[in-house]
Amino acid sequence: MVTSSRKKPITPGNIYDAFVKRMFGRVLVFVDFLVHYADPGFVAEMNLKKIKPAPTHYIGKTGDERIADLIFQCPLKNGSGTLMAIIVFEHQSGNLKEIPQKLHRYISAIWDAEKKEGRKILSAPYFIVLRTGKKPLRGALPRMSDVLPKGRDGKPLGHVPEMKYDVFDLPAWDFDKLVGGPVLRLALGILKKMIEESGEEFSEAMLPLLEMSDAEQKIELTKELLQFAAKAFAVHNRRLDTEMVSKALVPIFKDEEQNMIKSIFDEKYDEGFAVGIAEGEARGEVRGEARGEVRGEIKKGREMLLKILHARFPKIPKNVENTIRKMTDPVALDSWAEHALSCRSMNEFTEALK
Repeated sequence: MVTSSRKKPITPGNIYDAFVKRMFGRVLVFVDFLVHYADPGFVAEMNLKKIKPAPTHYIGKTGDERIADLIFQCPLKNGSGTLMAIIVFEHQSGNLKEIPQKLHRYISAIWDAEKKEGRKILSAPYFIVLRTGKKPLRGALPRMSDVLPKGRDGKPLGHVPEMKYDVFDLPAWDFDKLVGGPVLRLALGILKKMIEESGEEFSEAMLPLLEMSDAEQKIELTKELLQFAAKAFAVHNRRLDTEMVSKALVPIFKDEEQNMIKSIFDEKYDEGFAVGIAEGEARGEVRGEARGEVRGEIKKGREMLLKILHARFPKIPKNVENTIRKMTDPVALDSWAEHALSCRSMNEFTEALK
């Protein structure tokens, strides 16, 4: 067997995908996004307090879809079933022509998994495309019929299975139009700055931090956001320099901004390190010091999840604890921690974990 030594190219999408998965993988952020941006008719039917991440096997056996595509189970208020809310991240500036086929693959995989589970009522899909092209999308959304044969009258032949979906176009959003809680507006604002050519208004994207009263959470979130932004700037041969960051942090941290800058712009976060991390994330691996940081983050996520469960319930089944200790996705750990805080019983958590 001949193997290629050619490395997978680093693309801005690798960073954007990882950022969206990291931020929107938080259940509370996803719910906030639904409430403020999604179809209000669908949201009115959902039991928002019971939304949880969908089991990973719903994505399909190969797992080769986009890493940022997120799926959440949204139980309905009337108890008749579940709406499966799926956010598909599209960072390119194209016309979304591949989206209809991707949505068909998704819902087919979900329904196949549900049928194997013995479900008689399958989940209804609700597709959301978060697009970050440089220009707003114009014209009609792509459909399956666009790529199928047409009859002499120009109409598509066969029974065309169309999938409806909503598109949220990030370039069209100004900072003063962003709504929702501070974490959601931070995520959208920073994502907007990550894809733009200049660093202007970067400080404006950080202003929702002023609304956060938890000092420790504010510091950790600031570091997380700026490290992602630095990586995205690096793959564009740009730098998120100290002057730009200082301007953003002065109104938020007052006299502490220099300590924040020093902790963020340590030598390990220079441009070479940022590109190396981007490449590692693109291949699903990281090396050296970065690998140690990721392992540390995963370990902390596991410990936090177990700590929440032990605080809420008198006994944690051994198989549940073993499953948690084998988890390697920090985003999933964050989401399950939030679910652990909201679930009503250990059985409910255990069922969701399957």
